[in-house]
Amino acid sequence: MTKPLRRILLAALLLGPAGCDVEYLTHIAFGQLGVLTSIVPVSQALADPNLSDLERARLALTQDVRRFGIDQVGLRGTDSYTVFHYNGQEPAAWIVVGSARDSLTPFLWDYPIIGQYSTRGFFDFAYAERVARDLEAQGYDALLGRAAGFSTLNVFPDPIRQSNLQMDEIELAELILHEMLHQTVFKLNDGNFNESMATFVGRTAAQSYFDLTYGPDSEPARAARIRYADKLVIDQYVTSMYNHMNDYYTQAAAAGIPRETIIAERDAQFEAVRLRYVTDFEPLLMDPDLWVVLRDTPVNNARLLASIVYQGNLSDYRAVYEKVGGDFRGLLAVLQEAANQEDSRAYLRAYVEN
Repeated sequence: MTKPLRRILLAALLLGPAGCDVEYLTHIAFGQLGVLTSIVPVSQALADPNLSDLERARLALTQDVRRFGIDQVGLRGTDSYTVFHYNGQEPAAWIVVGSARDSLTPFLWDYPIIGQYSTRGFFDFAYAERVARDLEAQGYDALLGRAAGFSTLNVFPDPIRQSNLQMDEIELAELILHEMLHQTVFKLNDGNFNESMATFVGRTAAQSYFDLTYGPDSEPARAARIRYADKLVIDQYVTSMYNHMNDYYTQAAAAGIPRETIIAERDAQFEAVRLRYVTDFEPLLMDPDLWVVLRDTPVNNARLLASIVYQGNLSDYRAVYEKVGGDFRGLLAVLQEAANQEDSRAYLRAYVEN
């Protein structure tokens, strides 16, 4: 068996189901094979006249950010983000998230190596859409969304994708550092810890990149500071919605309200929180036009769960970062130890208190 084929099969095990779902395993294997056969070294892509000037500039930025992540943050240096994937405007993957309709209980998929996760990725939109519709037919909420990137956890060199080059510099830097964190610290069977940790490190390291590269008073650094201040407001909004809806479902169930009634009346609860976005959260944003879509974006339990995994309780990581004096390597050491614990969040909070 060739080494690339062994790696493809390993990726299929990582990303595929614990049961014998031959269709999905085949889909993952051939999808990853398609990526591997259409990547080139970044150095080659940078010389490609078919890429626009903006695309080449964004691609060059990714190399600076990668090097910063390795040298200044202490993230693991691998071949990831040294290769480029010509994927046009397609996302890295389509993702499906499911949830019970009468509670914030995620639908979990079993994976043989990394454990249970609430997200399933697909290379093909039609396949992802079919799975999402199947979940809905079974009585679940479903979210069908786009993923800008994902980590194969060092099985393959993860690429910069052509579609990533349409992101602005702030989002692109954060994406690279976020995914590099997954390759540095990862906990099996704990998607919440993995993603929230990567969100904090990705944002904080990206701000540091702009501060140290251009100067803290530069326009790029100032723009990043505004973006991340606004993201904190959005985090608060998502947390507020999660807490409100969780209280609603918990209290309704405790009162013996029938499931059908809980579901029928939940739209009014979602609307109440959405109105609070307009009155309480939007006025706090420094760049509200960037987030105007939140005024009208439909929300269900699956979308809310997909958001809270990335945005919930990031203050746990901020507290550790401040305790280690803003030292990224110190932070990573604590995060690695936390990943070895059964309750990683409890470990972080105890570390800060001691």
